[in-house]
Amino acid sequence: MRDETTRKTVRFDAPSTAATTEQNLPTRPERQFGPFSKVVGLYQSTMRRTFEHFFPESVLEIEGDRTIIDWDLVTREPCYRIVDDPDRLGIDIEWLGTRLNFQPGSPIPLFPAERRLIDVIVAALDRRFRVLFDLDIAGRFERFNYPGEDLIVADFLGAENSYRIPAALEALRVAALSTYENKRVTTGALLLGTPHDPTTPGRENLQGAPQFNARLTAIKGFHRLCDGLRTVFVVDPQGELVRVADVDEWARRAQPLRCEAHLCPRRFHAHARATIDGGHVCLVLTPSREIKVFARGGLAFSFSDGRWRLIDVPTRFDVWREAVARGGDDLLARRLFQAALNLSEARVGALLVVARDPETSGPQLIAPVDRMTEEVGVDDPQDPENLSPRLAKRALHHAVRGMTIDQIEPTVLEALASLDGAVVAAPDGRLLTFGAILRIDPESLDFGRSVQGARTLAALAASQYGPVLKVSEDGYVSMFLKGRRVWEF
Repeated sequence: MRDETTRKTVRFDAPSTAATTEQNLPTRPERQFGPFSKVVGLYQSTMRRTFEHFFPESVLEIEGDRTIIDWDLVTREPCYRIVDDPDRLGIDIEWLGTRLNFQPGSPIPLFPAERRLIDVIVAALDRRFRVLFDLDIAGRFERFNYPGEDLIVADFLGAENSYRIPAALEALRVAALSTYENKRVTTGALLLGTPHDPTTPGRENLQGAPQFNARLTAIKGFHRLCDGLRTVFVVDPQGELVRVADVDEWARRAQPLRCEAHLCPRRFHAHARATIDGGHVCLVLTPSREIKVFARGGLAFSFSDGRWRLIDVPTRFDVWREAVARGGDDLLARRLFQAALNLSEARVGALLVVARDPETSGPQLIAPVDRMTEEVGVDDPQDPENLSPRLAKRALHHAVRGMTIDQIEPTVLEALASLDGAVVAAPDGRLLTFGAILRIDPESLDFGRSVQGARTLAALAASQYGPVLKVSEDGYVSMFLKGRRVWEF
């Protein structure tokens, strides 16, 4: 057992001249605790900014600050503890004697992936703090070479070489700021999780292979060699460039046919499929200058508007499916969710509503002019082709009248959803209307929501009658239910 008398403890809640030393350690020079207190305060601020980066609506408050640094413990093991609230709406964090409370800013309990991300954030910041004082921690210098948020993404993905992902992300960010022949640059990289490329068994990477990092972006041809959508750079576990591959062909040859990728935007099905097995990670810089990260068969993270977003499609789809299908066939939920993902990638706004009780909620939600009826009225029986604007909209309903969502081709459904207004369906899949301007009951909205946009207000009001998917032109997808937002990514 370690002799407790050999422990050196520095307390920062004492006056600046009252550092207490039980026994001086010959291997450590005397330290003034004032500067170290500032370092702890700096890392508390960094923790707050990091949580706000991944959880923009969150609040991190210090409930008790009695910072104590035990140098022996700091250099030997993590110095934090995380405790959940019983309802999982908040998280209590103890770090170096300081108690902090994290509130996600949402009345919805944290999803498992979000809870795991909190663990990764605290562990990453604790490790970054400890490398200041422990010279023996592996990769201590690399922890300061890359943005902390990129390292957190790499740690969350469980990458064996965690610095290979930030290096590749740095290359994609530089490419995002570049143009080639006056056109935006798109590119991508497939980071192998296996020692060798499974599509070229027995092939060793040639000597002199360059590291895949920002230095490659200085080569003019780099910006045209891969477009990220059809072709990607293949990078080995050491971070060295291997070759250029067609991502669809690579996924077909490397992944078993029996495995299905998770739902994702249509143009990225091959990228998601490439990561189903083997621990591979695929990074893509899209034409909208967004960076997408695919892992474990799905879209894991997205970087846009200056911050990372945890996507976690499987969990969010399960919540949407449960609200729509209620234990039944999930075809309707899947069709609408996939349409929302495709519209989001195309940066097209939309509103998709499933009315639980169409006979009751239909008249309250949909104006008479927007309802799809069996007959189309005319103003002048002598001139039936001369319809007034009020009835002309009904003429468009003829194209899909009587059809269900599963009978409508996906691209047609997306075209219907792209019109101004909402697509409303019944739980059995019947299409009730499209391009409809929904009725909003003022009593269902409080004053605080008046600052929201028109599409958000319509989604909040419609969610009183059933689950709603809202797609913004910024690419965000949100789910609303019973007058509140359930999730957004």
